[in-house]
Amino acid sequence: MDNIVIDKTKCYVCGECVETCILDNLRLKLAPCRAACPIHTNCQGYIHLLAQGKVDDALAEVRKGLPFPGIIGRVCSHPCESHCKRTDLDSEPVAIRDIKRFLADHERELWPDLPKPHRRPQRVAVVGSGPAGMMASFDLAQMGYGVTVFEALDKAGGMLRVGIPEFRLPSAILDRELELLTRLGVEFKYRVPVGKNVSLNRLVQEYDAVFLATGAHIAPRLNLEGEDSVQVHSALDFLKGARSGRVQLSGRVVVIGGGNSAVDAAQTARRAGGKDVVIVCLESRDEMPAFPWEVRDALEEGVEIVNGWGPLAFEHRNGAVEAVTFARCLSVFDEHGRFRPRMDPSITRRDAADEVIVAIGQSADVGYARGMKGLTRKGLLAADPVTLQTSIPHVFAGGDALRGPKTVIDAMADGKEAAISIDRYLSGEGLHWGRNYLDGPFITNFEVDTTGAVRRHRTRMPKISPDDRRDFREVELGFSRARVIREAERCLKCGDPYGPNQTCWYCLPCEIVCPVEALRVEIPFLVR
Repeated sequence: MDNIVIDKTKCYVCGECVETCILDNLRLKLAPCRAACPIHTNCQGYIHLLAQGKVDDALAEVRKGLPFPGIIGRVCSHPCESHCKRTDLDSEPVAIRDIKRFLADHERELWPDLPKPHRRPQRVAVVGSGPAGMMASFDLAQMGYGVTVFEALDKAGGMLRVGIPEFRLPSAILDRELELLTRLGVEFKYRVPVGKNVSLNRLVQEYDAVFLATGAHIAPRLNLEGEDSVQVHSALDFLKGARSGRVQLSGRVVVIGGGNSAVDAAQTARRAGGKDVVIVCLESRDEMPAFPWEVRDALEEGVEIVNGWGPLAFEHRNGAVEAVTFARCLSVFDEHGRFRPRMDPSITRRDAADEVIVAIGQSADVGYARGMKGLTRKGLLAADPVTLQTSIPHVFAGGDALRGPKTVIDAMADGKEAAISIDRYLSGEGLHWGRNYLDGPFITNFEVDTTGAVRRHRTRMPKISPDDRRDFREVELGFSRARVIREAERCLKCGDPYGPNQTCWYCLPCEIVCPVEALRVEIPFLVR
């Protein structure tokens, strides 16, 4: 044991775990799909089980680290698939996200054996009920803490509720999985924007810990003349109105922007009565930040996309928008890769428009924290990037309000890390040790033996036909049992200890002999 070094941040491996591992030489591999997942969901584990027809066991494996598979199975950016080794064989990854959705939809009764935690005396305030707040609330409640969520809206879900269209994430799915929080005893206080109805200082004084997860709900402006016209909408306001059924459009709709919100707004505008819908953005098609699969859906539905133009002016007639003038965009990013568009105002195009939707990103409103020293920076919250602890020891921050707009799964990862930090803080433990375990001695980039593997095309998710996408029904229909098992069989079993690649898949002895008590819970993929 003399050669083990613990500096509160990383274990340098004493060798005891290695001696007990049943695998030879390959015992510290971690499947690339799992390494790529921000919350390190055991992708290869549940897919391996599903391929054997063990549907309930596969769902149980998902549930070990992800309480919201119905949501993530629909809207995750699935970085796991970008690292799937199946692409080396078929050029297409396993449909990991779609498989997760099948497992969530397969569950008839929502988590009937949800563990009942032992209650602790400390109380935690979570500000915001978006993906970061949801995940933190769930994990903290499961740890036994009393959790109260303060939400500015009249329902929980944050950007999941108001920023993602119904046809992509049905409200029924969101409500169903949010029910888990209520069952765990999480208390919700709606229509309580912190900084207005209640001060942050009051929460800091009244609660043992506070997690700030207020998201990014502010729509930036173009600052062009005529932008205040009633026919010019921000994408966030437009999508929020569409969710509540308050939006009805007519005529030609021009959407300005190239991100996911722009694509969502364009598809929503088409369903809300827009006859011709066009997206005009600065970026080339390859540079567009929108997810490629969402761009493809929009094109299938008849949305036109015009690349390489930036807004110059709004044209009006009798007080109403008539057209938008765009200038040619010469470049979007500077030599350092920073967003700094360069336009040529001498080259223009004019797009007629009855309605305009501006979708140029989101920013965070952290004004509620500006009066408290050290909590803000450049329009965002300030916190340790690993522990998420702010300058006030029992206040933590995460999600888009800390990092700027990112993905749903990134926000949930912050919620999970915040819960770990809050639990450690309230238990009097160190916050840094054992974090970021992928920085440790785990091989994630390794050759996979494909000997004997059968080439098989990816199973396509069935969808409503483009001609029938005129309402807000969910576009993707989900896999059948036969199709999902067929797709799961494409997995190369990077996580099968008895397969050709012999990656660790939980045999337990290594965890039992670990001499550092804390590490037994810090390396969850070694615990079955």
